[in-house]
Amino acid sequence: MLDHQTSILKKPQLTLDIGKVRRNISRIVDKLQRHGVFFRPHFKTHQCAAIGELFKDMGITAITVSSLDMAAYFAKHGWDDITLAVPVNPGQLQDIDLLARRIRLNVLVDSLEVATMLNNALNVKCPLWIKVDVGYGRVGIKWHDEQNVLELAKLVESSPQLEFCGLLTHSGHTYECRGKEQVIHRFDEGRRRMLKLKQMLLANGIRARISMGDTPSASLVEAFEGVDEMRPGNFVFYDLTQTQTGSCSETDIAVAIACPVIGKYEDDLKVVVYGGSVHFSKDSVNINGERLFGQLALPTTDGWKIIPLSDGKVVSCCQEVSKIKVSREVFEQIELAQTLYILPAHSCLAAEVYPRYLTTNGEVLERFRLFE
Repeated sequence: MLDHQTSILKKPQLTLDIGKVRRNISRIVDKLQRHGVFFRPHFKTHQCAAIGELFKDMGITAITVSSLDMAAYFAKHGWDDITLAVPVNPGQLQDIDLLARRIRLNVLVDSLEVATMLNNALNVKCPLWIKVDVGYGRVGIKWHDEQNVLELAKLVESSPQLEFCGLLTHSGHTYECRGKEQVIHRFDEGRRRMLKLKQMLLANGIRARISMGDTPSASLVEAFEGVDEMRPGNFVFYDLTQTQTGSCSETDIAVAIACPVIGKYEDDLKVVVYGGSVHFSKDSVNINGERLFGQLALPTTDGWKIIPLSDGKVVSCCQEVSKIKVSREVFEQIELAQTLYILPAHSCLAAEVYPRYLTTNGEVLERFRLFE
């Protein structure tokens, strides 16, 4: 086990508390099993084969990813039922066909044109979901555009190389919610909109499953009637954004960026660390009207101890360094060259920076990298 109090750190390092990771996974696995909802976790947050094995140990057999390259990475590590949760890129039709020959590759479309192109390019039958926008406003057919959904479903049903699975959405706008009641309301609104489309298709002789998925909903909702599968991802690590939605507590956050102290300034009780936007992104959270880029935690022998925001918060984040405002008591505990931990505003983008993770017990975990 590493001694996090005395080790000298050369540069920022993303660190995982693997015990918290396991607990976060187990909590969602148990919950969805209890509700009879199929769990297809999104691996876009951790993108790590070793963490994927933790899911396998808990009986998970199917996953979600956010890119075709990520799908190929996890297929290489034994996953053979993968949903690519972004609409098909027509420039990757040949690559989709090649991977679909090896695994069950579920794909998304939201247009007749791309569905036709996909059918014509495939040499193997490919499972397909229609992407629906229930209010997030990013991609997908608008939930109220029933005619467009029906036409696309009919086309997929009649296409020899496509297997219609159902309707898929991502209620990403739950991230804007503050508190359990708001999350439940937004999820239920999306759920009812999806069920309305499902009933419309059934009235036209087409059966469809419903796939939804976001961490706030998976963490807080207890009523999933009509939902066949859920695809949350961020829950594996959580972050400060999720504490603001009410999805988790600070003690559930399983990831922190270890940063060496390079400056102490007593006049304004300021500490500066080597670690900036290139190390944990420029994402921020608004807490009590203040824009913050992270929360301070002090090292312990087996991880970190979270400092209340009133005593330590990251108030400025430049490319390579960040400024932390601290209380007098915390200032006196910090030394130059010491390692501090920063709980990230958004763990997905923070994790994306690093080719590998270091756990609090000293284990190194390699992860998927798009660019080597």
